[in-house]
Amino acid sequence: MKARNAYWRAAGAFLRTPERALRLAVFAALWIAPVWAQPDTLRIPFWIQADVSSGGQAVSPEEIKVQLGVETGQVRQILGPDDGTLILLIADLSSGLTSAQLAKTALKENIEGLPAHTRVALLRAQDGLKVLVDPSPDRGPLLAAIESLQVSGRAGLLETIQPAVRLGDAILAKAAVRVSVLYVTDSEVSNYREDFTNPTINSSDSGDLSRRFRDGLIRDRIARLDASLAETQTPVFIVHLNYRTDPLNQAYQTGLMTLASTTGGNAWFCRSQPEIGAAIGEAFSAIASQYSLVVEAPSEPLPKSLEVSLESPGRTLAWRSRFSFNKNGRTER
Repeated sequence: MKARNAYWRAAGAFLRTPERALRLAVFAALWIAPVWAQPDTLRIPFWIQADVSSGGQAVSPEEIKVQLGVETGQVRQILGPDDGTLILLIADLSSGLTSAQLAKTALKENIEGLPAHTRVALLRAQDGLKVLVDPSPDRGPLLAAIESLQVSGRAGLLETIQPAVRLGDAILAKAAVRVSVLYVTDSEVSNYREDFTNPTINSSDSGDLSRRFRDGLIRDRIARLDASLAETQTPVFIVHLNYRTDPLNQAYQTGLMTLASTTGGNAWFCRSQPEIGAAIGEAFSAIASQYSLVVEAPSEPLPKSLEVSLESPGRTLAWRSRFSFNKNGRTER
């Protein structure tokens, strides 16, 4: 514990540099396991939905069968609910003061109930990813920062999700810890700096395809992000505070669900303000109950896309089922 505290004191000083968001990966890793380094592995998030086999005993590596494409995967380690956890909590709040306040209240309640082995870093998505509060055993500054979060600016989720997940991957590569990205957002298509409204290119041409596919730009952006996130390993969870029913925002919200699913995470969309607290609670529960399976990467040459299958006798599992590999033959970290 003294070693961990020393690393966090060093991290606090170092993270005040301009590149503190990137430095977070290094020092979060040192807090959990200074000597951990397993770059040639896959981290597969999974959940035990039902268990009639063990009488409450923790699942062991020998009890998990992993299929990586045509190969049988070799399990190095399983990290579960009793192991160290780092949550990268990202606020993307730009409208709706009442919804934001309900979200802040729910966030504080859930964070106050977290076990000691779970730490939370608070980041903001507006104008690029920024670290507001470093992970610390003292949750006072974190709770105060959540309460004082500003509700302003442009939506930032689509612009920050890639660097956020890559930050999580950098930690996974160095630390024996479970890492999750949790977005709390009220974003809508029209509030991004980028114009996703897909205006008609030729107003005099009734056959212009932009008339028929007005969600084409947002679908294209989501597809490109999805392909990139398939090459990463950190699960993303999204709580959207304000479900919208217009066609463009429905395409956007469907896209957010796709992005979360691709990473092995989940998304919740609140159709009314009373649903906000429950949705945030469910997100924290999903993060807390996550297992992280550390598996040796399959043999080279690696496929462009890899299907994953898990089995454990007497257990019903849910897991991330697909990874992609970049041109260098690795998931991105």
